[in-house]
Amino acid sequence: MISPKFYEKQIQELGIEGMIIDIENVDEASILSDKLYTIERVLEKIRHNIRMDIRTLRMEYIERIKEINESSKVLGLYNRQKSVQDKIKEKRKLIDERDLRIASYESIEYAIDEYLIQINDAKSYISRFYQ
Repeated sequence: MISPKFYEKQIQELGIEGMIIDIENVDEASILSDKLYTIERVLEKIRHNIRMDIRTLRMEYIERIKEINESSKVLGLYNRQKSVQDKIKEKRKLIDERDLRIASYESIEYAIDEYLIQINDAKSYISRFYQ
């Protein structure tokens, strides 16, 4: 699994933030169109990797929650089982931890979605320039 900060760094290195679309001739439009296409493909790969990491995190926490359910069958100290309240607290804690970890990935995914929308808008502007 890759850190969300690494994905943020990858996106920053693309140079999308603050990119100005200023074309005056067909050559500039062609170069910019190629550049946008490349950026779009990289963003889609990053988004795919983020989704895979989120899926991995979810599966990891599902397994940890299953372990809580199974550990309750084992007798603890003084031959007592864990109380239902203790199990619920542990599960809530894990779910909160999972949601916090996933939130950082989701915020990057939402940013990528916004960039892709802007790229599509820019591509339609460039296609109008060709006409």
